[in-house]
Amino acid sequence: MSFLFRPAIWGTVLSLSVLAACSSKKNNDQAATAPEKPLTVAADTAPAPPPAPDSAASGATAPTDSTGLSPEFVKALRDVTGKQEYQVKGKTLVMEGFGTADFPTDLPAGKPVTYSGRQGAQTVTLTVTRLNYTSIRFAAEVLGGKSGPLHEEGVATLNPGFLLAAEVPEDTESQVSYGATEYLGETPTRNFSILVGLGSDADKAELSLFDATGKPLAQWQGVPTLRRLAL
Repeated sequence: MSFLFRPAIWGTVLSLSVLAACSSKKNNDQAATAPEKPLTVAADTAPAPPPAPDSAASGATAPTDSTGLSPEFVKALRDVTGKQEYQVKGKTLVMEGFGTADFPTDLPAGKPVTYSGRQGAQTVTLTVTRLNYTSIRFAAEVLGGKSGPLHEEGVATLNPGFLLAAEVPEDTESQVSYGATEYLGETPTRNFSILVGLGSDADKAELSLFDATGKPLAQWQGVPTLRRLAL
């Protein structure tokens, strides 16, 4: 899966790459003045079945879902951090050279959550289900309006840029910015960006759709901030 279909992602990749380079230089300088210490990375001692979405696990970087991380996320994380080692402790990602960050768990694991909003005569709904720490299944629908019914669905993956900072969209109703987590999805003809609010803003979501070249789809432009329906 490519995570570079939006210009903003290039900034994430550049920032992570610069930080990785700085971390590497710092480590080299320290190595010249002090004895080298062996790198310690927690590893599983025996094969085990994949845990439940929110179970604790730890391990060295591996292209499997043994820690509640999707293979797509692991690949993207390795690509943008220069294959740095990581550990997962409970719901916390520990990344060598980048510090720690908690995986977003405002969405309940395995339970569909629906957000909705109106745009003129159209009603837009977005239903998301968190599959594990890094993946959500989504279905988006537009009813009413001149374009007729529209429907898109798929699986989106947590943007590894969450390590550095949250996304900051603006609520189209209040014009107040809020913190959110971004999930990215891709099909042969579509690219998706889904933002889910964090903490007290978990009742908000944003949806953007693009064609395969990254151009916004006209039928999905101007989608307002969506709000969570009662659980």
